[in-house]
Amino acid sequence: MKSKKVLVVGSLGVVGRAVVEHLHGRPDVQCLGLSRRSADFAHDAIWISADLRDAEATRLALAEHRDISHVVYAALNEQPDLLKGWRDAGNAQINTQMLANTLQALDGGALEHVTLMQGTKAYGVHTGRAMRIPAREGDEVRDHANFYFDQQDLLAENAVRHGYAWTIFRPQIVLGVALGSAMNPVATLGAYAVLLREKGLPLAYPGHPALLTECADARLIARAVAWAWESPQAHGEVFNIANGDVVAWRYFFERLAAFFGMPLGDEVQTRMRQAMPDEAQAWRNLAQREGLRVKALSDLIGLSWQYADATWSARHPLPLPPLVSTIKLRQAGFGDCVDSELCILDHLRDMQARGYLPR
Repeated sequence: MKSKKVLVVGSLGVVGRAVVEHLHGRPDVQCLGLSRRSADFAHDAIWISADLRDAEATRLALAEHRDISHVVYAALNEQPDLLKGWRDAGNAQINTQMLANTLQALDGGALEHVTLMQGTKAYGVHTGRAMRIPAREGDEVRDHANFYFDQQDLLAENAVRHGYAWTIFRPQIVLGVALGSAMNPVATLGAYAVLLREKGLPLAYPGHPALLTECADARLIARAVAWAWESPQAHGEVFNIANGDVVAWRYFFERLAAFFGMPLGDEVQTRMRQAMPDEAQAWRNLAQREGLRVKALSDLIGLSWQYADATWSARHPLPLPPLVSTIKLRQAGFGDCVDSELCILDHLRDMQARGYLPR
């Protein structure tokens, strides 16, 4: 008898996929993955297709599963211009409505806990302002269009009405495996390196030499999600989450070059959004020759070239790196940590093993 029936919304994204894979094989969990695309992993899960922007379609998709006990909500609607969409009030409204449609479809059911994903946009980092360093959970900035807070308020009100618990996580740059994600730095790093290697070029570093960031392994987030279910001290709380170290990207590129068997090149000012889509045919040729499962570069990358530009590519860093404090989460009892550089290489190996990148 399964004691938990878990719905992972946005199950093909970097976080959602990691949660589904973390729950794979657990004897106490029946896992459902909800997305608009089909999955190529975790075939023991129940897969549901629905457009969350459509309330009736969402209700019908979940009608047979009103005994869902736990929801992990990691779905996002992104605009074609990723950064502009982050500041767009209309996009914020769509994302809030998507969560509302999901919760409404499960009203009156068996919900015990909902996990919601946010990020450092809660601290206004995407607006160009300097956020407080390190940002603590109480340093959130609510003076701009941001669906995080609309969703958070909606969730808290709904939880009181229906009597379930909730937890919110705010990860830093998330590292994991996904196809077609809007924000997947691992895929961009892998594809960028492979395409340079294909041309016989060294691995040129496209970021500022002083660029330093925190990251969060999607597998770490998945473990934190499961921890929160069983931890009353996590209920009704918001937590920053990160691996526990930092990545100085200029130094990591030395390791990345060695991983792909390439020499390290000079620093360059490459705008990924502009330069990398032109490599679509080169990727197609490579994918055909190597028998890769992803034939189109856009199917691998999604909007992630734009995300690369926003995070580590060809830009000067902020006056202070946007670091967050994870003390609250550690003091609550979740103290897991991950080596970020090894994490990236682990995920690249995984993508190679799955045929998403050449070996």
